[in-house]
Amino acid sequence: METHATWLACGGVAAGIAGGGFAADRAFGTAPIIRSVAAVAGGAYLIGTFAQNSVLFGRPARFRRVEGMFSLTFDDGPDPRYTPLISAYLASRGHRATFFVLGTSVAGRPNLAAQLIADGHEIASHGNDHRLLALSSPSAVREQITLAEQAVYEATGRLPAALFRAPHGVRSPWLSATLQANGYRLCGWHGRVFDTSRPGAAAIVERVARILEPGAVVLLHDGDGSGRGAARDQTAAALPRIVDAADSRGLRSVPLSMLVE
Repeated sequence: METHATWLACGGVAAGIAGGGFAADRAFGTAPIIRSVAAVAGGAYLIGTFAQNSVLFGRPARFRRVEGMFSLTFDDGPDPRYTPLISAYLASRGHRATFFVLGTSVAGRPNLAAQLIADGHEIASHGNDHRLLALSSPSAVREQITLAEQAVYEATGRLPAALFRAPHGVRSPWLSATLQANGYRLCGWHGRVFDTSRPGAAAIVERVARILEPGAVVLLHDGDGSGRGAARDQTAAALPRIVDAADSRGLRSVPLSMLVE
């Protein structure tokens, strides 16, 4: 389901919950009790779906505040234009990142995933094809996990780290439980960098600098999950200054699994 269609569908679910409250109040003469509860429930549904760190649909992974450590994470790759550059540069500076990869992208470029491992980085799961999971059944979520696992294993000889980041951070009420049943932890992030909106390398550096502190989890992108091949050159261009800022604060990027409680 496309992004806008998912937004509309989830809005429709919330509106349906609220509308059901109005109908019940009219049927039972209880206004405004049921409609008030339904309005709160509809709002809670939207928060649980779209707020990546909300605990309403199950608690996502918590991150430890470790002095001198933070984690750079990259979604939607690997991409042959940017992933090798990012991977090699971070390794050359002594920083390690976690790459939340897509199974389809790994299957198409298995050498890129293998290089990430060779450079000392961590590979985790972003699902198979970047579909939004707000309305996906548990079996569909399991399929996303399994296909991504297969692609990573075939490319690297090892399974991804047991960490999962939902595309766009969008969740269903049963996503966390399904991931946990399959051995994965749901991972969010800190701050709002929005490098995919192409605000310019300087803006990306500034936004990351605002959240750079021990235990910070920074979300960036080395690929385009939509499949349209959008450029991530600004993210790559921002990386040297991001690393400089981290070094100046005595921070080293480490694989995210080192910070997960």
